[in-house]
Amino acid sequence: MGCGNATPWREYRTALNLKLEFDQFQLDSEQMQVIGPDGPVSMRPLTFSVLSYLIEQAPKVVSRDELLDAVWGHQATSVSSVAQTIKELRKALGDSSSDPHLIATRPRLGYQFIAEVRPLPDDPAQVIGERVVSGLPPARSTSPDRRRWPWTAALLALVVLVIAFVVFAPNEPSESRSDRLPTLAVAQMVNASDDPDMNWLGPALETYLGHALVELGGFRVLSVDARADQESSILTGVDYVIEGQYLMAGVEGPRWLASLRRPGSREIVTSLESRPDEWDIASVSIDMATAIRDRLGFSAPPEADSAAIRARLPRRAGSQQAYFAALQALGDRRPEVALSALERARRQEPDNPRLDLLAAQVHAARGDLASAREFSLQAMSATEFWPRRDRLDIEAMAAMLAFDWQRAAERLQALNQFFPESESSRQLVRALGQAGRFQDAATALDSLRLKQPDDARLALLEAELSSLQKLAEPQLEQARQARQMAEAEGATSLMAAAELSESEALIELGEWHEARTRLEALVDDERLVAGEQARARLELARLEFLQGDLAPALASVERAEARFAEVPHPTGLAEAAMLRGAILERSGRIEESILALEQALERFDAVADPRRTAHANVQFGTTLMRANRADEAIARLEAAARSFRALNDRQGEGAALINHATLIARAGRLPDAEPIFQRALEAFQDAGDRRGEAMALGNLAAIAGDRRDMTTSITLAEQSLAIFEQLGAQTDIARVSYNLALIHRRQGALEAAIERIRQAGDAFASQGAVLMQTRALTTEGAMLVSMGEFDELDRLLARIEELDIEDPAELAVMHIVRGERALVLGDPDTAHGEFTRAHALMESIGAANHMLVTRMHVARAELAMGETINAEQTGRDLAFAFREIRMINREIDALMLLAEALIEQARGDEAAGILAQADERLADSPDAEQTLRMGLLRSRISPPELARERLSWVESAAAEQGFVTLMERARRRLETLAVSRSPAPISEQSNSASDTAAELPAS
Repeated sequence: MGCGNATPWREYRTALNLKLEFDQFQLDSEQMQVIGPDGPVSMRPLTFSVLSYLIEQAPKVVSRDELLDAVWGHQATSVSSVAQTIKELRKALGDSSSDPHLIATRPRLGYQFIAEVRPLPDDPAQVIGERVVSGLPPARSTSPDRRRWPWTAALLALVVLVIAFVVFAPNEPSESRSDRLPTLAVAQMVNASDDPDMNWLGPALETYLGHALVELGGFRVLSVDARADQESSILTGVDYVIEGQYLMAGVEGPRWLASLRRPGSREIVTSLESRPDEWDIASVSIDMATAIRDRLGFSAPPEADSAAIRARLPRRAGSQQAYFAALQALGDRRPEVALSALERARRQEPDNPRLDLLAAQVHAARGDLASAREFSLQAMSATEFWPRRDRLDIEAMAAMLAFDWQRAAERLQALNQFFPESESSRQLVRALGQAGRFQDAATALDSLRLKQPDDARLALLEAELSSLQKLAEPQLEQARQARQMAEAEGATSLMAAAELSESEALIELGEWHEARTRLEALVDDERLVAGEQARARLELARLEFLQGDLAPALASVERAEARFAEVPHPTGLAEAAMLRGAILERSGRIEESILALEQALERFDAVADPRRTAHANVQFGTTLMRANRADEAIARLEAAARSFRALNDRQGEGAALINHATLIARAGRLPDAEPIFQRALEAFQDAGDRRGEAMALGNLAAIAGDRRDMTTSITLAEQSLAIFEQLGAQTDIARVSYNLALIHRRQGALEAAIERIRQAGDAFASQGAVLMQTRALTTEGAMLVSMGEFDELDRLLARIEELDIEDPAELAVMHIVRGERALVLGDPDTAHGEFTRAHALMESIGAANHMLVTRMHVARAELAMGETINAEQTGRDLAFAFREIRMINREIDALMLLAEALIEQARGDEAAGILAQADERLADSPDAEQTLRMGLLRSRISPPELARERLSWVESAAAEQGFVTLMERARRRLETLAVSRSPAPISEQSNSASDTAAELPAS
């Protein structure tokens, strides 16, 4: 924790008695209130303490743990308390997490107060007077109690000294610098003509002048934008800034003027001019760099070679212009425009390796890997005998196309040690991210953003990094920033790409309605190239699939595949086949699903992307399990985990492990699944994947609940819920709430359970998650049967029917709920029909374990119809089967079914032995409802007095816990005993409506 065991900060904060002003608010620590434009702002004392602490610590980023220690004093149970309080604080102050002006979220770090803070003296008139006279904020107090302000004053003084030194430093090169080469910063080149067609020259001259200064002068060179003087940190250690302007000077032709000045000074140290015959970027850059080197009094280094500069560009001036146009279009995510420009350049130079390299990059951006690899191979062959330094970017491209991201990153880092170009710098960030080196990628990106703070491409790149790390909330914030920057630049293609990234983040955050609206607009958006349109269509299909709209999802996938085929885009085609397989599996078309996934794997093998192949094996494994091909499924998942481990991809390994464990858990082998879930948890923690960590915790909670270790189950579920709340993952929050409802039911707290399950159902409905909403509603229906709320149940069943469910498993559960209702109301024939339909649906999708459960329901209806021998045999078979697959709670149900069949046949001694077995199992796996049902059964083979005691206990406990149907059954049994004074068999069936409830897997 951030503050260790220090006294909670809120206990001594008011002793400071500070009055502060920020934005349009005033904070009074003595009165513990905030005054806004409309008067006092309403907030809890705890919220006020959080605000005060953030201000006190500004500009430091405060971690959630530090806030917990300082403000709550170890009283909070999780960091979700912090997130909720920050949310309240922003709402009270009118701030926004996506566009903050007061409190900014720093992903993985904490929160930072970013507004300017000014102390207020006791006399408000003094503040007004000072501002009128000086035009500056009032001086900060040096009171010991206000211990942070002196440091701020000292920092300001230091800044003044630095500025004074820079401004008044001598303009001539000092003798003390003659023993080392100066550091030069190349500023933006200005188009001084009236011709916008010459705009391409600026970036070209900046880049290649930088290369030439490094190659021919040995200087250290930086590139900076026009606002470099405002950011002193950018120019730290810079000796000269080079500025320039270029134009076509009438009949005189091209003209390039360059000047050198000291950082922080507008006084020109020296000026140079170049009058080339044409704008051959290599030649003019070489000439200007040589002139600058000579003017500064330095000699060429021994290894200087102007041929290396020329080799980096097409040979002819005309093809150079087309080359730079293509490079600019590539950076703006317009690969089709880039291809057109490249064709113009190729007409002049069809065999240039630099054009081959750029063509490989453009085709890779389109998704056409075959063409990209062809051009990359041409570039490699043509430069086989070049010095390695001159082909680092060519080798990096080849590595990226081979998905060897680590090697690509190494080559790009070596390349950028000389003079980093914008495109190669962005490629470096992307390669580092794909290699899993997220901290290095963030550092490289921060360096780029210092020089280009308003570049939409960098904001979009940051969103891509967040997406790779499964950080949906930061991704959404960064994509929105990218869209705003692109809009300011008028870069429409970047705007559309940012909107697509926003949509992907919204899906992960559970904001499905907004995501769907955006995606439906993007699928035919002409601002997107064909590959991105197809990607938008595929994301729409994924969302439709998540919402349970299976037929539209399948149609969207097919349309996405058609667009990917046009490009062609083999990776997109493979991903579309994977999603098609998932949709077909959900529709119960298992064999078709397997064919689609085999096709996806063939496509990924052709692409030779090991990471995506491993992901495909994960999905293939889950589908094979549905087809009862368990050995093949587990082999696929184990192979996927090995692949991820070889790639050092702990996040991918965690995904493989969690799916492996889920398959084993669904097979009823919970003890075997638990250690694999634990390994998945460790993998996600190593990878820093908070969502994966929360999913693993949720599954471990479900297993603990199944073995009736409720304390552990609730603890793990709350840890999972806290992480999901911190991430803002609404769908996952609803899923964990669902699982907590089942835990409450097992503990005998039906009211709490029904409240939780309704919250989960409403949340799923608000997100359009129809399938998960149905699961919540059917589980609620099972609880309503237990509670005897049949009118409410009828209304709920009508709601389920309106959802038009296609999933066979969910339809089966709905039939089970209807059968339970009929059984409790004394209509076993109807119950038998509903249970039989449920069994047929489970059989149609090959759900072996669920078929055992529906078979037990059918046997319960047969027992109510007097078919005791059939029920007895089924009970014996199922008790053995459930024991074999270690489904303890189902084994208990089967044993009670068997005991009841024996009781109906007046074989009480045998029934007592079976109930003793059930008691032993129930001791290992407690369940409130099963315990009550056990009491009812034991009363039927007990002497009258003991039977009355047991029935009285069942009546009282069931009433307290909310199991009304069991309470009424015990009451009727007591009335029967009171009349007959002897135990008489009754044919009422014990309710097991809870059998319809099953944990939602968190994978």
